This record gives sequence, C-alpha cells and structure tokens, in this order.
Amino acid sequence: MTEEQILCSQCNKDLVMKFIELKDLVFCSNQCLDTYITTMGQKKFFREYGDVFVPGEGKGWVPKYANDYIMMCARCAKKVSDVCHENTQISAAYHDILGDSEEYRWCCHARFCLSAALSDGTVPMETALKVQRYAEKKAKENAVRGVTTVIISQSFADLVQDGTYKKLPEKLPETQELDMSHFGACLLCDEGFGRQCEEQVEHEFQLLDRAKELVNNKLWCGHTTNVIADVLIDRENGEELAKKIIRCADQVAEEKGHPGVITRDLFIALGRMV
Repeated sequence: MTEEQILCSQCNKDLVMKFIELKDLVFCSNQCLDTYITTMGQKKFFREYGDVFVPGEGKGWVPKYANDYIMMCARCAKKVSDVCHENTQISAAYHDILGDSEEYRWCCHARFCLSAALSDGTVPMETALKVQRYAEKKAKENAVRGVTTVIISQSFADLVQDGTYKKLPEKLPETQELDMSHFGACLLCDEGFGRQCEEQVEHEFQLLDRAKELVNNKLWCGHTTNVIADVLIDRENGEELAKKIIRCADQVAEEKGHPGVITRDLFIALGRMV
C-alpha cells in the first residue's frame, strides 16, 4: 500500500474518497460498515468505538439521541437481537422500490420501516403508497425537511382503520442487500435535517417511560417501544390506540414464531391495521 492509499477496513478496496470514518477505521460503503460490526460482534464494537455516536465525543456533529438508539441494539436480549438481524434483509426488500416512488426527502430508517410493513406480502403496495403520500404531506405541513422515523410512525397511527388481528397468507418477497447502515445513518445525515429529527425524538423520549408501561415488560426491541412513544405524542386517544397496536404486534410476532416484537413485526401489524 502506498502512502496515498486508504483501504476500506472491511473489503480492502482502495478508497478514492473516504465514505465513513470512525476513529482509525474507514469504510467504502454502508454494507462494509455493517458487515464489519456484525463480524466483530456488536458488543465488542461498541466498547471500542461506541463513543463516536456520543455528541461531542466523535468527529463532527452527532444527533443528541444517536447513541441511545445505537445502544438499544447492544443491550437487546440476544434471542430478539438474533431474530431481528435475521429479518433485516427481508425487511428491506422494498427499500429501493419505495425510494423510486418518493416525492419528498426520507430518512433511510423511515423508509426501512415502510418497507418492513410490506415484507410478508400481507400489506398491499397501495397501502404503503397511501402511507408514503400521507407522511410526506405531514412532513411538509410541519415544515420538516423530510420524513423522519417519528413522522412515519405517527402517519401509520393516524391512518389506522381496524385493530382486529387476522392471520393472512404470506407471500414473501426476494431478499436483497440493504444499501444503508443502521449504525452509520445518523452520522451521515446532514445537520439541518438531523436537528429537526433530533427535536422530534426529544418528545419521543419524554414519553418513553409511559410507552414501556404500556408494553408491560414484554420482550420488545427497544426501537419498537420508541415507536409506541411516537404514537402517544400529541394524540388525544393515544393510549387507547397504542394498546390496540401493541396487541396486534404481539400477535404478529407470535404468528412469525418470534420470541419478542421486532421492527418488522410492528410495522407489518401497523400496515395491516391501516
């Protein structure tokens, strides 16, 4: 390697331009970053590099709650974390297709959630497009630069029609590699959009304790509990609706044979309810 060369810490590709930099590591793509973390092991990775996700500790601006979200994965019960990881690719099956139909900016995590809703074939594309248009309108009306995770969660909740669970026949899509990094996405987001997301997430965390009480100590991925907090924000019938969503998500997780509720279970449940 010459002095001018910089190699990706995962695939050893010569980087013409550094894409993601974490302390002494550089990566050419989101996929390489996630592969590196998975290979190293999440807990070990975050012990050594977790402070880059803490505001004021790493390079550049970092959203206030990025570390809280990242550490949810590190602290998750192994049996739920394993199932979540196994379902990542199928959850992302519609990620690119939905990107093509967007008419406004989207946080890549929000797009992933919408894709997850479609991922067992029980929620029609027409429903996803309906939620997509509604979320974009909601973002614009609130002068937000794009659709955030809070906005997509609230949009599903706003559009809920029926909380009755019914098992439906699956039609699974082909899986694909996800061209985004769950771990690095917030570090790559531009500061203007990121600060608007940060402001919304602050309201989310204010209601997180109540959301945990409603989930009632069940085995739920931390991210899914935060979605329940989003449902409660400025909603008159928030707790009543949240209980219906929790009940339906629990039933979808049981249907899938999962030990607890993961992001895919929750958004399939929300999609069916819409």
